[in-house]
Amino acid sequence: MLAAVTPLPPETVPIAAARGRALRRAILAAHDLPPFANSSMDGFAVRSADLDGASAAAPRRLPVVAVIPAGRVALRPLAAGEAMRIMTGAAIPEGADAVVPFEDVERSDPAAAGEQVLIPRPVRAGESLRAAGADLRAGAVALAEGRELSVHDLALLAALGEPRVPVGPRPRAVVFSTGDELLEVDEPLRPGAIRDSNLLLLTQMLEECGAVVARAERLPDDAARVGARVREALAEADVVLTIGGVSAGDFDPVKDSLAGLGAIELWRVAMKPGRPQAFGAPGGRLFFGLPGNPASVACVFEALVRPALRKLQGHAALDRPRIPVRATEAIHSRAGRTDFIRATIERRGDAWWALACGEQISGHLTPQSRAHVLAVVPEEMARVEAGAALEAIVLRWPDAG
Repeated sequence: MLAAVTPLPPETVPIAAARGRALRRAILAAHDLPPFANSSMDGFAVRSADLDGASAAAPRRLPVVAVIPAGRVALRPLAAGEAMRIMTGAAIPEGADAVVPFEDVERSDPAAAGEQVLIPRPVRAGESLRAAGADLRAGAVALAEGRELSVHDLALLAALGEPRVPVGPRPRAVVFSTGDELLEVDEPLRPGAIRDSNLLLLTQMLEECGAVVARAERLPDDAARVGARVREALAEADVVLTIGGVSAGDFDPVKDSLAGLGAIELWRVAMKPGRPQAFGAPGGRLFFGLPGNPASVACVFEALVRPALRKLQGHAALDRPRIPVRATEAIHSRAGRTDFIRATIERRGDAWWALACGEQISGHLTPQSRAHVLAVVPEEMARVEAGAALEAIVLRWPDAG
């Protein structure tokens, strides 16, 4: 699947619209950050050499020759034996190499003429000031290509004077849920019918992954109609997904319509849940045919669809975070396939312990709602003993408290 994905061309957007998007060009710092040495405290800018030997018993008395608010600069250098009152963020005057906070000194009335300050201790050069470039040097890589931009990254871009950035576009997606048995969420149940939870599930997962769902539609078990709608969608969207209709049943409309679509194959993937699938990239557009059970939809999306969508947008990190866990109880599997176990996790000492959320039945929704992770049982393992180590895909972290 990943080999079939070519990232979409980037688009340039205002930084306020870039949260969660993939940065498509490395950002180099155009200038030092901070751009000038500045005070980290309200206090007095001084020369550290003037305070050598100062003590409570023998404080140094310095005349205050200027006041430097934030946003202003001193009109002249600081001479030996002088101090300048300075506010947090204000530029350090030439000649000064330290700041003494207000709370560490005795001051004469600042409103009176001839203000003076008594400083009862020595200071080291660099105390209570932030040097130019201490955060980031001009020319350094501020943000790497492929990074998912966070709110803190946007603040960094603002500080560096980058009002617009190139990012991966949001892929346009169309979703079709198939099945004569499916009802709207607000429809009353009838014999043999169920409400369609999958369409909502998949559209929300797509949007969470950065896609724009242009259309989400429910279709009957009619191969001709499904084929026609999928062909239309492939002409307008970057990604087309179908739910259901790809297994070996007598009424599987997606499977029966694939012959006329071209460049799409029916697959049997060695995973549980989610074995029957279809995939292709006709005309460079991505098609995913997902199974019909909700656990299968969710697990196939996490294992295969989500990484492809993130590559399409240009993200460097394609997978969710993975953590080592230990199995709380024994897990039965089957050699030759990868099992994705919906599980909760809890911290015990220095390790995470995973417990399966009940029966791992692909038609059950509650385990997916409860799960923190998908614990991955490798295909070579037929049984996982209690206490054995596994890797887990993190869906969400346990609630605090």
